[in-house]
Amino acid sequence: MNRVDKIRERIKLSRIEKGYSQDYVGARLNMSQIAYHKLENGKTQLKVEILLELANILEVKESYLLACDE
Repeated sequence: MNRVDKIRERIKLSRIEKGYSQDYVGARLNMSQIAYHKLENGKTQLKVEILLELANILEVKESYLLACDE
């Protein structure tokens, strides 16, 4: 698994642990559930601004999402 895949996996796991739906997180990011699904599953490029906002929404450190914390 490459680093970007690991980041996406941590985003997904953090979302599931919080009990948040893709629809909820997408709405918080001002995007549709489909757009969020594509982002989470690697069909859309993950931008730094989105990653930072996801850390805020999911209440995790950016370093965790960036797969720096093991």
